[in-house]
Amino acid sequence: MATFLIVLFLMVCVLLICVVLLQKGRGGGLGSAFGAGAGSSAFGTRTGDVFTWVTIILTAVFLLLAATCAIAIRPPSQQVQTPVFDPAGWPLGADGTVSMSCYGTKGAVIRYTVNANEPSEKSTLYRVPIRVHEGDLVQARAFRAGLDPSELVSVKYEKPASQVSSEPTTKPAATKPVEVKPAEVKPPTQTPAPTTK
Repeated sequence: MATFLIVLFLMVCVLLICVVLLQKGRGGGLGSAFGAGAGSSAFGTRTGDVFTWVTIILTAVFLLLAATCAIAIRPPSQQVQTPVFDPAGWPLGADGTVSMSCYGTKGAVIRYTVNANEPSEKSTLYRVPIRVHEGDLVQARAFRAGLDPSELVSVKYEKPASQVSSEPTTKPAATKPVEVKPAEVKPPTQTPAPTTK
C-alpha cells in the first residue's frame, strides 16, 4: 500500500509540473493557473479554462496524497520489544527456573531484578534461566542502543489461593467433659401391713 501511494504521489507531482510548464504566454505559468493573469494558454483558450482547472485539481490531489503518505509511511517503532517469561506464572517447572526472551528486537539484552526495584541498564544481565522461589517478584526490561527501553514486565511467583494449604485460623473451643452421675435408686417405700383384730 505504501509503495502504491508513493508511486501515485510521484506521478501527480510530474503531471502538476508538466501542466504548469505547458502554460505559457503573457501571465502564464503559476500566476495564470490561479487566474492572476489575462494571457492565453498553450491551446489558445483563456486563463480561466482547461489548464486552470487541471492545475487546481492536481494541486488538491497533491496535497491529499502528501498528507496520506505522511500518515501511512511512518518510521518503525523506536522501542524495544517487551520480554516474555516462561513460565509466566505459577506453577514453576520441575527445576524451578524461569527463562526470558525478547524475540521482537534483534540484538536486545534483558536486564532483571528479583526485588522491588525496577530494572535499569545497570541491573543484572540475563544470560541463563534464573532460579525462582515462591513469593519472588521478577521484573525485566529489554535494552538496545539507539532505541527506547521496552515496557516493564513483572511476575510474582505465588501459589494461587486455591493451592495454598493452611490450617484454620480459629480452633474449635475445647469441650468440657460432662460428668454423668448415676441415677440414685431409692428403695421402694414399704407400706405397713394392715393389722387384723
